[in-house]
Amino acid sequence: MRSCTSARTAWYAPAHRARRARVGARAHGDVDIPCEHWPACSGCAAVANVREPEVLSRARAYFASSSSAAHDTYAGACTRWRVKAKLAARTRDDGASGGVHLGLFKRGTHELVPIEPSCAVSHRAVDEASALVRDVCAALDVRGYDEVKGRGELRYVQFVVVDDDDDGTRAKCAISLVFNSAATPEPTTRHRKVCEEIARRGGDFVHGVHVNLQNSRGNVIFNNDGWRYVVGERMTYSRTPAGRKVYYLPGSFMQANAEAYTELLRRMPTHVPVQSRVVELYAGVGAIGYSLVENEALDVQSVRFVESSTAVAEAWERTRDELPSALQSRVSLQISKAERIAKECVVDADVLIVDPPRKGLDEKLRAVLTDASDLSEDLTTILYVSCGFDSFMRDADELIASGMWRMSHHESFIFFPGSNHLEVFAVFSRVL
Repeated sequence: MRSCTSARTAWYAPAHRARRARVGARAHGDVDIPCEHWPACSGCAAVANVREPEVLSRARAYFASSSSAAHDTYAGACTRWRVKAKLAARTRDDGASGGVHLGLFKRGTHELVPIEPSCAVSHRAVDEASALVRDVCAALDVRGYDEVKGRGELRYVQFVVVDDDDDGTRAKCAISLVFNSAATPEPTTRHRKVCEEIARRGGDFVHGVHVNLQNSRGNVIFNNDGWRYVVGERMTYSRTPAGRKVYYLPGSFMQANAEAYTELLRRMPTHVPVQSRVVELYAGVGAIGYSLVENEALDVQSVRFVESSTAVAEAWERTRDELPSALQSRVSLQISKAERIAKECVVDADVLIVDPPRKGLDEKLRAVLTDASDLSEDLTTILYVSCGFDSFMRDADELIASGMWRMSHHESFIFFPGSNHLEVFAVFSRVL
């Protein structure tokens, strides 16, 4: 049994089921996200229509001029979609002896806007976990960070919601605390005490607790060398459309909108030829490639995951180890920057998947993909997932201008309702 109060846990079964039932059922003309913290909070734009960001009109115009195919946009739930949240911690300003506020900064400042008691776009488990952390900080007199003086204990808290039941009716939350501390081999006694109290009070609701030790005076949230496991499960996970777990460490990149990302993964296989050899660049922990290799109808022959960060290896290997033995031999991981192996990655591949950061494809990779002398005729398909529309237009224009590729499919996804952001999925087919 969980030790949290009934007021905090009452939402779980009926409310979460209702949220999932609404997926895809809302009208396209949904308007303002109801939020008591806007406009001070920088988390949402709260525009007149959260499903019509300005960038979407630009995208429609671009695709109309670049392709004869119609452009479709997927927009799921506009509230309670965020399953991963990073909130800043500052000392309470109400004269209390201890405790913290958690929230986001006011637009254009580093003045905290407390997200209490609830955030309209965060999963309800994030609200519950935030309240739990605030209660523990008050009980143990944990002070929030003062960035002007460089003092205080708690700088940020990261929450990751884990859907722990196959039917999705129960959620847990993994919690990571960023402490204002030099990195030590082990968490200090003080840090461990705070984490263990969170786990004790949260009971089964708490999936696991980590700390990140970060004493830099800059704006970087995490110290990549400062992660320390404390209690509970070491890894979180998302699920592929077929329900298989893909694992993450707390520092791993993970899409915050699980619903929209799952829909993207569900649609991608229709553009992959049967029995393909696949290379995935900028792979992260491998959510895209793993969702393909488990697809029986595709019968993918191999997936080579290429990722620049060594930190993904442990999570990637755990996902691989839970595949059926017959599929484990079809996947491999190569730690390298995409541009360093640009020519190598397009050898013995039928399909190339690229999911780059906002800056888009590296110049060296673009040069290889637009030079006929570098490509074998085997590579016939590029699946491009973009989180930066301007860089996508540059890359797409270069691919098409080479005469080697045509854009055969395009669609967009609103991953962050209320912001001027768009994710694009496009397919480029080889002109032979």
